[in-house]
Amino acid sequence: MSKLAVQDISPPPPRASQPPSPERERDGFETIIQPTRGWIGINWAEMFHSRELLYFFIWRDLKVRYKQAVLGVGWVVLQPIMNMIMFTVVFGSAAGLNKRLTGYENFYAIYVYAALLPWQLFAAALNTGGMSLVSQQHILKKIYLPRLFVPTSAVGGAVVDLLVSFCILFILAALKGVMLSPLTLLLPALLALSLLNALGVSYLLSALTVRYRDFRFLIPFLSQLLMFVSFVAFPPSLMGNSKWRWLLLFNPMYGVIATWRKCLLGFPDAITGFSPRYLVASIVGGLILFVTGLMVFRRTERTFVDIA
Repeated sequence: MSKLAVQDISPPPPRASQPPSPERERDGFETIIQPTRGWIGINWAEMFHSRELLYFFIWRDLKVRYKQAVLGVGWVVLQPIMNMIMFTVVFGSAAGLNKRLTGYENFYAIYVYAALLPWQLFAAALNTGGMSLVSQQHILKKIYLPRLFVPTSAVGGAVVDLLVSFCILFILAALKGVMLSPLTLLLPALLALSLLNALGVSYLLSALTVRYRDFRFLIPFLSQLLMFVSFVAFPPSLMGNSKWRWLLLFNPMYGVIATWRKCLLGFPDAITGFSPRYLVASIVGGLILFVTGLMVFRRTERTFVDIA
């Protein structure tokens, strides 16, 4: 009689207990998408935990912008320099507006460049940030992410450009023999005020552009108009003692630009156009613009996927 082979099917000895790996913990992580509560309704904790995604968006925008460009990141420096030269030749020399800088006629170039630094940040928020949701609509329809990251990344990339362009200011100051003002130490606070205005207009226009596509044609015109009424390319003394100067209080970027010139160059207030009331108006206007932008963005966000 043949014998049957008996196979040992006893359970293996238990393994020593090991702490769960981070990969296993992430596998059990669950994201719940539900309406948020509050006056504006922003889940700040979610945005903080997803901050690495914002860094990735900023880095991606920078790479795409200068990809296959001969000069690469050199355009960050070349663009404000070219604008400075054009404004100096057209408004400073040809129009003779450099004579408005009494005692500082030879410093018109650096006078314009100091204003271009915060203006390019705001202009990027207008143009790139305002069109960010429309240009990234394929992402909005495929995955879930904090939608505020899309216009915020456009402003974040502009901040990187500003920091690079800021280094050129020291070179221009050395070439022109301009001693930078000790108020330069206040620039971090002034940069925060510039960001407040830039983020506010980016949130507002990006949300409006998704719902009303007419803003695609309005944004370039609005950018050019605000550049002139903010006195980026020419001195505010051109207005003289006009009775309409109080209208500048409703332009938050005018106070920002005048304060940048005051802190960087230390020129007299009559030349920079600085006044404490304009700075206060920029702070109040920036806060109103930021809160309004957040509210409009959150109210419109619920229909982004349907109308983008």
